[in-house]
Amino acid sequence: MKMNFINMGLKMQAIEFREQLCEGMIKLPSQFRTWNNRQVRVILLAEEIEPTIPATPENLENRFDAVSLKTKGFRFNREEANER
Repeated sequence: MKMNFINMGLKMQAIEFREQLCEGMIKLPSQFRTWNNRQVRVILLAEEIEPTIPATPENLENRFDAVSLKTKGFRFNREEANER
């Protein structure tokens, strides 16, 4: 993704791409290799991946143990539920 910004007379071009860090180095996509020796600003956004829990029947069953609803005396009104 490419975006252009102009801020106080300074023109900036922003690019976005995904890359794996390797020994502190980031490879630029080939179309930006002509940017050698240019002054750039760098912002790194790390994608954090949550550990997954295997979907076993026990795990699925335990996921909903904390949900408890008391519905005694509750009256469902379809008209009220469908109002926008």
